[in-house]
Amino acid sequence: MLAVSPLVRHPVAAPVLAGGLLMGGCVTLALVDPAGGPPVCPFKAATGLDCPGCGGTRAAHQLFTGHLGAALDFNVLAVLAMPFILWGLFTWLTRVFGGPVWRGISVSNRWTAVAVVVLLAFWVVRNLDPTPFAWLGTGT
Repeated sequence: MLAVSPLVRHPVAAPVLAGGLLMGGCVTLALVDPAGGPPVCPFKAATGLDCPGCGGTRAAHQLFTGHLGAALDFNVLAVLAMPFILWGLFTWLTRVFGGPVWRGISVSNRWTAVAVVVLLAFWVVRNLDPTPFAWLGTGT
């Protein structure tokens, strides 16, 4: 007989777990400054270049503490992506808990392709030096 995962038996368990982990991470980021010593990005450690996510944790900390300018300085793409990520999480949670289905942002293949192109362009441009786009790098 096959054992059924508790997450399958309780469809609300996954969103509750995800929400709890997200809230815990947000509280931790608000209280602890990650600039003091989280592990260095493996890509940056190996190449010395910024990946698209470099500075994202520090940017989130700056947002949670009310410093939008500093957050944009660490990773402008992460800051601009956060509303879309939060909207996606919100719509997923409302769907799971039986709330209204929110329309407005539809993730199609076209939008996925646009996001991938923007991500790759950001990755390349933030590592070009010297350029007028050098401010996109983390500077660390």
